[in-house]
Amino acid sequence: MTAPETPEIAAIASGKGGVGKTFITANVAASFARDGKRVLVVDCDLGLANMDVLLAVNPKFTLQDVVFGDQTVRDVIISTKAGFDLIPASSGVKEMAQLFYEKIQLIKSMLRPIFAEYDQVLFDTGAGISEVVLQFNLFAAKNIIVLNKEPTSLTDAYAVIKLMHQRFGRHAFGIIVNPAKDEKEAGRTFDHMNAVCREFLGLSLNYLGYVVHDDAVPRSILNREILVHASPKSRVAINCSSIARAISGWVL
Repeated sequence: MTAPETPEIAAIASGKGGVGKTFITANVAASFARDGKRVLVVDCDLGLANMDVLLAVNPKFTLQDVVFGDQTVRDVIISTKAGFDLIPASSGVKEMAQLFYEKIQLIKSMLRPIFAEYDQVLFDTGAGISEVVLQFNLFAAKNIIVLNKEPTSLTDAYAVIKLMHQRFGRHAFGIIVNPAKDEKEAGRTFDHMNAVCREFLGLSLNYLGYVVHDDAVPRSILNREILVHASPKSRVAINCSSIARAISGWVL
């Protein structure tokens, strides 16, 4: 398959941590790969990266070696057993978590030539509204927010959407609900957030799907396996495949 010159680039973010961004990014990426797409995941949580942990890989180099060493982006790309390529970041490195704007732009400029070799690029960003998180969200064409029904999750997700809309002029946001008891609960959670954004920001959000609450999720994380491969017929795997199709079908 020949990769397009302009791949789909989506950033998966959240207001608060602990809502499953990395799990969703990995499993959605694996779903894309199963559909025959060439997929690249960039771990953009530069100071607290954990995509490599979830995938059970031990990278020799990370983006830290690109920014502060003499490695190129190509030197750090890892082909994973999940079927997609990964650009890993570092964990527990304060300098990476608090990069200056110029260093962030350097990373972005070095990533651009790589993207043309892929059909789909996913950014697994950090939570919140730090400069690093915002810059990678602005780098992506599609901004996806993971949230759930918890008040803190909804409040922080709204804060991210509000900032990106009012300060940076972003108008399109995709929503993934994780976890939800069922489709009805996910729909209610989305409808609540959508109503708030329509009333106070004049924005209508895009519903991309949900991941059902299932004990298979924490088990897969503990086992460091990709659920769409380990249990392809599970409800969660079906949810992730549906989300991948929704992302592809979301026209800005």
